[in-house]
Amino acid sequence: MVYNLNSGNSALIIIDMQNDFCHQDGFYGRNSDLISPLGLNPQLVTDGIPKIKPVLEAARQAGFFIAHTQIIRDSVPDAVSAIHEIVPATFEAVSAAPGGASLEPGSWGSEIHDELKPLSGEYIVQKRSFSAFYGTDLEVALRRRGITTVILVGTITYACVLHTAFDANVRDFDVIVASDSTLSWDRSLQEPAMRIVDLIIGKTQSTEDIIKSIKYSKDKEG
Repeated sequence: MVYNLNSGNSALIIIDMQNDFCHQDGFYGRNSDLISPLGLNPQLVTDGIPKIKPVLEAARQAGFFIAHTQIIRDSVPDAVSAIHEIVPATFEAVSAAPGGASLEPGSWGSEIHDELKPLSGEYIVQKRSFSAFYGTDLEVALRRRGITTVILVGTITYACVLHTAFDANVRDFDVIVASDSTLSWDRSLQEPAMRIVDLIIGKTQSTEDIIKSIKYSKDKEG
């Protein structure tokens, strides 16, 4: 289905494509041996970067509002283990990882991967939790621009992407999640996450179909 996605009503949100998540030399790439027993493979995110680039380029050409999110954590490896008594398995696995903390403010690891670097004028959202809306000004930025539909790409599908999708929905935005340019460390969780989106949050679409919708609307405007 082709949706009416145009620069007046739609925004592209690229979630957490940061070096620590998606670069081979980033925190999770360096410590992949600690999380591989959980069935998690950071390389899957690195390999997915080429899927995101065409969506970003199409949105730029169509003049969409583009937001890049960065999750920032406190300087302990990993802050979740310091804050919570009940620690989820991923964070527990890396709590004693060598070589410094992940996603520290101002660090190379917290920066967005070079292949997806924001251009001047593109919006940067720094957040402390999974959702791009929680404790940030993203909603205000979208409302001021008349945005009613958000397109989500990025990582991790079953964590920050899904949480952002839920929070967009409860704020009455229409939500489209890219089924193959939202990226997971665990392939088995991708389809269940997409099923949740389609059932109760919004719609999933392939990267190809999202680009077609963007180009179709741009051609109509032109």
